[in-house]
Amino acid sequence: MKENPSRFSPPKPRLGRSNRSPAYCPGIFGTLRSLRRLCSLLPALAVCTLTSTAQQRPLQTEDPTILKAGRASLEFGFDFLQDAKFPVSGLRGDQTGLGVMGLHISLAGVAEVQMDWTAHNLLSVTEASPAPVRPHLSSGGTATSDYGDLFLSTKIRMLHESDMKPSFGFFTSVQVPNASTAKGLGLNATQYRGGILVGKHFGKLHLFGNLGLGILANPVLAGAQNDVMLYGVAGVYPLTSKVNLAGEVFGHRNSRHQAPLGTESLSQFRLGLQIHAGGLRWDVGAAAGLAHHSPRSGIVFGLTKQFDSFLSPKH
Repeated sequence: MKENPSRFSPPKPRLGRSNRSPAYCPGIFGTLRSLRRLCSLLPALAVCTLTSTAQQRPLQTEDPTILKAGRASLEFGFDFLQDAKFPVSGLRGDQTGLGVMGLHISLAGVAEVQMDWTAHNLLSVTEASPAPVRPHLSSGGTATSDYGDLFLSTKIRMLHESDMKPSFGFFTSVQVPNASTAKGLGLNATQYRGGILVGKHFGKLHLFGNLGLGILANPVLAGAQNDVMLYGVAGVYPLTSKVNLAGEVFGHRNSRHQAPLGTESLSQFRLGLQIHAGGLRWDVGAAAGLAHHSPRSGIVFGLTKQFDSFLSPKH
């Protein structure tokens, strides 16, 4: 039996009235239900946004997350490390890093260029042992100070994180020898580091890690080097909408039975907080050495500010 088309044809529009008939009301109610569901997800989306932005201070392990396109971040802080050791100069003592700075610039949201530098390192010397380099000390042989080395780094994200797969990328870094061996705090040698970055969210917890190779020049014997394995495992967990708990284990492992001076195995554990307030991300953390040549303990404090870089479409 044929259906009568006139029974199912939409009513003609009337002048001054909406073209939609009451038959569209279920669509309106469906839209309202969708909006209610979206509003119920907003708190979760806020947490996800907080933990998915690139995290750094007070951590040293690289996060594969890249800053959004056109964005940059500026970091500033200080470090205090107890029982720091400098085998090449034979010095040992408490090290204070003032003006620990970092500038990270996003390149189209797929890569970052990073520059990290410490404006002033001060070592309160508690022990000076015989070593290949004899440093010039100040304050009657109880202190020395110098600039820190400059680190020029790049990280590139290769894969976005999905429900089943982690995010994946790689990094390269060159350590430029600004610190002087004459002051006892530098190695006067260019060092190279590179490796892979992996990250994955498990609910609110964001886990990420690094694995790579460090090619460390021998500061004592010219033309020689030591290859070390780089590693780092870190996690960031939001305690509230503005406070994150952050922790990590990172370092490098010497590949030789007896490492050349200045290339020994180093390892450190860090635990701290990231606090979002006043348009800044504040951080504070504690450090504990896990290897013989690592500083015994320490504290770090700093802040990070994100802003539009010169590559932003707004400029």
